[in-house]
This record gives sequence, structure tokens and C-alpha cells, in this order.
Amino acid sequence: MRISNIGLMVKDLEKARMFFEDYFGATVHAQYNEEENGYYSYIMKFDENPKIELMTKPEVIDAKKDRNNAGYIHICIKVDSKEKFEEILAKAKADGYEILYEPATVGGSEFRAITFEDNIIEVCY
Repeated sequence: MRISNIGLMVKDLEKARMFFEDYFGATVHAQYNEEENGYYSYIMKFDENPKIELMTKPEVIDAKKDRNNAGYIHICIKVDSKEKFEEILAKAKADGYEILYEPATVGGSEFRAITFEDNIIEVCY
């Protein structure tokens, strides 16, 4: 067994899609639109599973999240090289994203986290 996808509710679906395309090379695998209730989603595919399902609907609020709450805290995306890792971090900094826990090293690999709509997206190599 393996995880098929992880769902991430976002306020700005198009910006989220572009973020995962631009930073991680993800592509749209499938798209769902439920016009009657305003639900829209993209399932974003990476080189390997799992996928990320980006979802939105009119009721979504972008409230500040408390990182001490129980539940899912982050998604970690592993890149192929330290060079790609550094490239993503430099782009995120230039684009004004908040970078968390810098530097952080676990088991010889560096980890950083980019916040997108107050969601933590970790990057490692």
C-alpha cells in the first residue's frame, strides 16, 4: 500500500497550482469542478506518488494556523539534489515567502520550510 494523495485546502487555487508547478515541477493530473457548490480542485502529480490535491470552495477561510495543534503539520517534498534544494530556497526568498527553521539538518540532509497560505511545505534533499 501507499498514499495516493494528500489534500490541501487553499484560498487561491490558481496561485497554489502555479506554486507547485513553478517550485516543484508538478503537473495537473486531474481537475474537478462542481459549479453548483463552488468546489474546485486540481490533483497535482509529481515524478512519484503521492499526489497533492489542491482544493477550494467559497467557504474557505485563510485563518492563521496554530502549529501546536494536533493534526497534520506539513508536507515534505524531497528534491533530487542539493543544487535544486538551494535553487528552490533562493526563489522562495526572492518571491517573499517565509522560510522556517533555517538551517535545519536531520540525518545529513537539510530541511527548510516554505509557508504558502500559512501551510508548511518542507523541502529536503
